[in-house]
Amino acid sequence: MRIRRTLKGILKTIYQSIPLVQTWNWSRLFLCIIISCFIWSFQALNKDNYHTTINFPLVIEYARQDVVALEEPPQFISVQVSGSGWRLLQKTLGFGITPLQIDIEDPTKVKYFTAKSLMPDIVQQLSDVNVDFIAEDSIHLNYDSTASKQIALFIDSSKIPLVKGHRMASRIFLDPDSLTINGAASFVNAEPDSFEIYLNENKLDENYDEMIDITYQPPRKVSFYPEGVRVKFDVDLYFKKTTTIPIKAINFPEDSSAYLARQLAIVEYDLRRANEMQPIPDSLYILADYKTRNMSDSTIQAVFFPPAFMENVKIIPEKLILIFPKKTTQRKGNRYRN
Repeated sequence: MRIRRTLKGILKTIYQSIPLVQTWNWSRLFLCIIISCFIWSFQALNKDNYHTTINFPLVIEYARQDVVALEEPPQFISVQVSGSGWRLLQKTLGFGITPLQIDIEDPTKVKYFTAKSLMPDIVQQLSDVNVDFIAEDSIHLNYDSTASKQIALFIDSSKIPLVKGHRMASRIFLDPDSLTINGAASFVNAEPDSFEIYLNENKLDENYDEMIDITYQPPRKVSFYPEGVRVKFDVDLYFKKTTTIPIKAINFPEDSSAYLARQLAIVEYDLRRANEMQPIPDSLYILADYKTRNMSDSTIQAVFFPPAFMENVKIIPEKLILIFPKKTTQRKGNRYRN
């Protein structure tokens, strides 16, 4: 019963105080609170023996220009300082701090330097506070020389999708035929000397002339140009053709002691559709030179100089058989005498 009466009294008091709270001037109340906080902060900042860590800015400068940072050098070092609250607040906000410039002749030859070597310059700048210590033991650098390299572009014609019966009718033209990479020498020099271009096309049955993107992925700290290449080549339909060509014999014996077993040979070749109406010249011949005969099998290798419109030429037969009539007659006579 006593607890119930106590709770009832508390609720009654709160209910009766609501009209009083509604009459308060809330803006003045908040203003007083803010002023009180400022006064407390000012009093606290006037005290000494505060400790804090500030980020002291660094700038790495070097005379050599043909270098690149493999890892970005630190822009700040952590410095533990002590002093009055006001001074530390100013330093924390960066007031009165000038970035410490570190001059290096050739950064590719400097891998690190100790943080203690920076202490005199930092103490000089932070003369109105006490510099306790620098958190880092050393500042590490990782620079490399820059280099350039030309990488040849190429397309494997066997990987170009073509409609059945169609073939490449010209060489592949690339403009430009190489890309240039620039950047860290250790990465540039490790790159291959050539890069393959792929065509993401369906089967082709006509000439190709397109600008396509170069999908080269350079290593870090390396850039390349250009980003695109023009690819151009001709595609045409080809037919299988056959014709008969006379054989021209040269350097044969005048006494006809040797002659060819045939006077004509068959020539198979591929003909491009664009050259379908091209006539076969009457002056064409297959050359058989007696001086080039093979003594072991009495044959001569057929030699043919086809016109430009004939492609993938095949001569049937490739070897021409020689006939020696006198030797044959002599063998028969010897057989009769025996």
